[in-house]
Amino acid sequence: MPRNIRIPVLLFDTVSNLPQKDVLNTMFRTITALLIALVTAILIGAFQILNLDLATIQAIIGSGDITGDLRVMGGTLFASLLFPYTTAQAGVYAPLVALGVAGFIAGLISKSGVRMLVVSIIAMVLFFLGFYILTYLGDPANFAEMFNVARNNIIDLGVSFGLLFIPGIIGASLTAEDY
Repeated sequence: MPRNIRIPVLLFDTVSNLPQKDVLNTMFRTITALLIALVTAILIGAFQILNLDLATIQAIIGSGDITGDLRVMGGTLFASLLFPYTTAQAGVYAPLVALGVAGFIAGLISKSGVRMLVVSIIAMVLFFLGFYILTYLGDPANFAEMFNVARNNIIDLGVSFGLLFIPGIIGASLTAEDY
């Protein structure tokens, strides 16, 4: 039995003919941009939309129903991030800023408009699932009810997507690499 058996190493992705290092770099940038977009939007939303401060955090910890309080606050946060047009008509402009800044920073990291499209779609799906589960206490497998909620609020969802995607494209164009 020969000792020097060499296993061929896959140097290129078989689908896109990109070197594997580039594929991993693309996935890393996309996942990092998604995480940064989610964290940025939620943090800005928590402190600006919900007016979260130390006293509020202590009141939540001291309350008897921590889970219920967090569910209500999370549902409110996701609702304002999903429906920025409606909240802006009510005079609350923080969701516009939170989504715009999150999209811009994610675009700076992603360096690609296509990656920003993917990041924006996935972020919107996660925001919608968070809103649906926390506010309706809904079953994520009940697609008919989820589509009903989405269909009734399609303009707000489009505005929210645009607030993530358009600043993301601007950020991506500023840091795009020339190929």
